[in-house]
Amino acid sequence: MSMKSFDKFCERMITAEPGSEKEIFDERQKVMRMRLAIETLLICVCLIFVNGIISEMIIERQWAEYMSTVNLLFAVLCMLWWEIRCAVKGCLVAVSGRIAQKTSAVMSVLIGVLNGLRYAFNIGEDDFLIKDGRLSADFVFLLCCALLIGGGIFMFTAIRREEKREETEKGMKEK
Repeated sequence: MSMKSFDKFCERMITAEPGSEKEIFDERQKVMRMRLAIETLLICVCLIFVNGIISEMIIERQWAEYMSTVNLLFAVLCMLWWEIRCAVKGCLVAVSGRIAQKTSAVMSVLIGVLNGLRYAFNIGEDDFLIKDGRLSADFVFLLCCALLIGGGIFMFTAIRREEKREETEKGMKEK
């Protein structure tokens, strides 16, 4: 990180208004997040493309009721992949603005729960899992909602872990 960008970073942290807290990442985190986002988008596009080729040209039969639900499943899986990769590389949690990140994690869990409730009531039906020899849309949507909840919990856990790590470092410095 150059001195000029570090000065701008410090200036933004000091002069920011208390009510307008945003996620602030350092330059290394920004670059790493962008690289991982590009990698994840490439994986998602390849998954969707390969699935389309297999479903349309090779076996000429869809393995799920609707292919849009499968595309949504791939997108949610790629979101989880991105979160895990960012956590491993140390660029998931912002330097400042964790309240905004916690809010997005809670909203992810809340959206997953509220949307999943609609599909959870269909679990007892005969054709909930497989309908006409294909995965049913209700099952795939419920799976997407469960993965969305898992992603929100993972993000909240990663934020809390980072906060605890910083607290222990601060305690070590005071001693």
